[in-house]
Amino acid sequence: MVTMSMRAISPEKRKHLLWLQWLLILGIAYLLSFNPPVKQASTVAILVLVTLTIILIAGLFILPLKYLSDSRIIIVLVSLNIVMVSVAIYLTNKGNSDFYLFFFIILMMAAAAQNLKAFVIGAMVTSGLYVLVVYRTGVFTFTEGFLLRIPFLFIVGLFFGYLVYLQKRETKELEPVAESTSDLFDFGKVLVEANDLQVLQSKIPKLINDIMRSDACELAIIEEGRITEQIFEGLERQEPQQSSSLDISKSIHHETYQSGDTFMTSNLSQDSQFAEKEDAHLYPYHSYMGKSLKSLGRPLTLVAVYRKDQEQWSKDDINKFQFLMDQTELGLQHAQAIKELENQARTDELTGLANYAYFSERMDQEFARARRHNIPLSLIVVDMDHFKKINDESGHAVGDELLRYLASVLLDTTRPMDLAGRCGGDEFVMLLPSTNIEGVGALSKRLIEEIKNHDSNDLPNFSISVGCSTFPEISITLAELLAHADEALYFAKSKGRGSAFHYSNIPSPA
Repeated sequence: MVTMSMRAISPEKRKHLLWLQWLLILGIAYLLSFNPPVKQASTVAILVLVTLTIILIAGLFILPLKYLSDSRIIIVLVSLNIVMVSVAIYLTNKGNSDFYLFFFIILMMAAAAQNLKAFVIGAMVTSGLYVLVVYRTGVFTFTEGFLLRIPFLFIVGLFFGYLVYLQKRETKELEPVAESTSDLFDFGKVLVEANDLQVLQSKIPKLINDIMRSDACELAIIEEGRITEQIFEGLERQEPQQSSSLDISKSIHHETYQSGDTFMTSNLSQDSQFAEKEDAHLYPYHSYMGKSLKSLGRPLTLVAVYRKDQEQWSKDDINKFQFLMDQTELGLQHAQAIKELENQARTDELTGLANYAYFSERMDQEFARARRHNIPLSLIVVDMDHFKKINDESGHAVGDELLRYLASVLLDTTRPMDLAGRCGGDEFVMLLPSTNIEGVGALSKRLIEEIKNHDSNDLPNFSISVGCSTFPEISITLAELLAHADEALYFAKSKGRGSAFHYSNIPSPA
C-alpha cells in the first residue's frame, strides 16, 4: 500500500534494465572475441565503445528513478546503445553484411511492438529469419562467431523492445490534459444533471472506470451492514454474480467500509485482509482501491476500482480517485435529497402511504392503461369504524397509532404493483391493477380478518368497513369506479360495520 510521488520507473524496472544492459554488453564482448577487430580498426572507435559502456552502466546505477521515466532520458539511452552496437558491428567488419541489416530490422520491430509478449516473439522470429537468410546465401557455418550472432540479435531486440515498452507504458499512463479535462467535464455534468438516484448509480462505475483507466469498477449499495446491490463495469467475474445480499464483514470491502477513508492494496490475492474474505475468489485482480461514501452520517455507497497488474497506486491515482469520490458523494447526496423531497411530496406524513394528490395522479394513469388494454382495475375504500369515539376516549396519540397500524396492514397485503393511500382522516384507499371482482373480494375479506384478529396489546380493539368496485365488469368510467366504491362502503357501514362489500353485491333499491 506504499505510494510513489509520481509514476516513476520502479526499482524492479531499474533492475531489469541493468540486467538487460549487462547482457547486451556481454553479448558485444563475446561478439568481438569471436570476431576480433581488424587491424585497421580505429582506436577512436574502441575508445567510444568503452566510454559508452561505462556511461550507460553508471547512468543506470546513479540516475534517480524519476529521471528514468522521463521520455528524453529514454531517448538518450536508446540512442547511446544504438551507437554502441553500431560501433561494435563496425569493429567486427560486418557493417556491410546481412548482420547489420537485421540489426536495424530488430530496432524497427522493437519500435513497432505494442507489448512485452509481442517484442519477445518478434525478436525470436527476426533472429530465426536471419538464420534462414544467411543459410540461403550459401555461407552458413557452425562457427562460434556465427552462432553467437543469433542470440546477440535476440538480446538486442529484447533490450530495445523493453525500453520502447517502458516509454509507451509511461506515455499511456500520463493522460493528455485535454482528454482528462473532457472526461472530468462529462463526469461533473452527469452528477449535476442526474435527479434519479438509481440512474446515477448505474452510470457512475463506467464514468469512474474510464477516468481512472482501471480494468474494472464496482459500486456497492450497503444497507444495515449488508451489500444489497452491486453495479459493475468491466469486472471479470469468475462465477455468476450472486443476487443475494452479503454481510459486509465477509466481503473484501469490509476494511474500506470500516475505515471510512480511501483503502488500497497492490496485492489483493496475497493481502490477508482481502484474501480470506468470502467473495475474494470472485475478483481476479491484484490492485484494489476503494472508498465508502457517506450520506446522512452513515455509509450508503462504496466505490472500488481494480487493476490486473501489481503496481502500487501512484499519488496521481490516489488524488484523482479522491477527487472523484468527493464529487460522487456530493452527487449521490444531491440525488438522494431530491428523491426524499419527491417522496415527501407524494406521501402522507403520518402513515407513509401515498397522499391523495399522488394517489389521484396514479389512479388516472392506471385507469387509462386498464381501459386501453381492456384489463380489470379494482378500487378499495377503507374506513375505520367509530374513529371519532376512539379519539375522544383514548386520545389522539392512540388514534394516530391505530392509523399507522392500519396503514402497515394495507402495505403488507399489497403487491409491488398495487398502491395504498390515505385520503385524509380515517379513510384509506387501495388501487389494484389487473384485479377482478373475485380477487378484490378475497383481499377485502382478508383485511377485515387481519384487523379483527390483531394481537397488539398496546392498541384498543377496532374494526374497519370496506367498499369495493371494479372496472370494467361493474364500473365503466373512473367517476363510476370512485362512486361505486363509496356506495359499497356506506352500505357496509349501514350493515353494522366491520364488514366488506363489493358494489356488485349491493341489492338494487326497491
